[in-house]
Amino acid sequence: MNNHVCHVINTLSTGGAEHYVVNLSNFLNSNGMRASIIAGEPQTLRDKVAPGVHVETLELHPGANKSLLKYIRNLRSTCKELVSYFRREQVTVVHTHLAASALPAWIAAKICGIPVFHSKMHAVKISSLYERILFGSRLPLIFITRYVVFSNFMRDEAHKYWHAPFHKIFISSIGVDTSSFIYDPSSKLASRQALNICMTAHVILVVARLHPDKDVELAIRAARYLNDPSAVLIIVGDGQERAKLEELVRDLPGQTQVRFLGHTNDPRSAYASADALLQTSRSPNIGTVVLEAMATGLPVLIAYRNEEERFMAMDTFDNQPLGHIAHATPALIAECLESFFAELDRDKNFRHIRRDFIRNRHDKQLAFSNLADCYRSHYRSGAIINPAIK
Repeated sequence: MNNHVCHVINTLSTGGAEHYVVNLSNFLNSNGMRASIIAGEPQTLRDKVAPGVHVETLELHPGANKSLLKYIRNLRSTCKELVSYFRREQVTVVHTHLAASALPAWIAAKICGIPVFHSKMHAVKISSLYERILFGSRLPLIFITRYVVFSNFMRDEAHKYWHAPFHKIFISSIGVDTSSFIYDPSSKLASRQALNICMTAHVILVVARLHPDKDVELAIRAARYLNDPSAVLIIVGDGQERAKLEELVRDLPGQTQVRFLGHTNDPRSAYASADALLQTSRSPNIGTVVLEAMATGLPVLIAYRNEEERFMAMDTFDNQPLGHIAHATPALIAECLESFFAELDRDKNFRHIRRDFIRNRHDKQLAFSNLADCYRSHYRSGAIINPAIK
């Protein structure tokens, strides 16, 4: 039986949602399912898409100008093109990922009688105004067959704010390749030598796009507050805030070193060099970086700003002692890091536990296989499978 899953997303730029779509599509393609992606420009990740995955270029939203008038004006023609593609290519499941590109895909899928899956990529707090209005209107309930979420917290948000019935919510994972991201203590020496960092240094790692939502400024302020000449904060990533953050490093007092490594396509060496990963993102839902770090056994410290973010952080660790959380102030983050560095030997006992947790809950092969089964079963029978909900 033909199974063609078509992913519709704003663009193929370098964000987490875009990486997820590419990885999932490549997996489906390599496991006997037809997969395609419809996205607008930019398509930075296009060279990461497997040869068997077709990419269709279509402007689905008004872009940086965010013109609602242009969006509405283009809606009819966009829907028409999507209907034509879905019918011509015999699409059996439409999977949407971001609100701006979702509505025309939903309408086209409804016209074609195709089931729709939609991923909840962001916490409600940092969703766009358009997304909050769209989902708050209950209109999506007419179109969406299954809601795909990546944590219990996101499931509860989908139910509370999007009015999604629990039986339509599928808890999955963005997935991590646990065969590539491994616990390998022997690689630490080579990684530190490559970065010219001594083995006795305390290395704090941030892997993030340098964007206000990631709040890398907080990580820098915490590192400087730590004021530890034996500590190094390594920042892997690039973006619009880099110049501002580099100036902040020059201006702030403190003995902790701060180094910008820029963007890398393979962060495994950075993980191997680190003693801890620091995540300072606002609304810290489970992301690729945290999963990759934990798959290598690395402890993670998540900063939270309010009770909602504290619950999100705890949910990342499944309420188990797998990592650390701290209130998002430089002093309290520094205090937590200082305490952790004092007990580095004790933490080694948890590294295999973290890796086992990721392998059993977030392994890409497991997560994507389960989602693929859900696609197939729904298309085959039209029935909705009730996932096990904790």
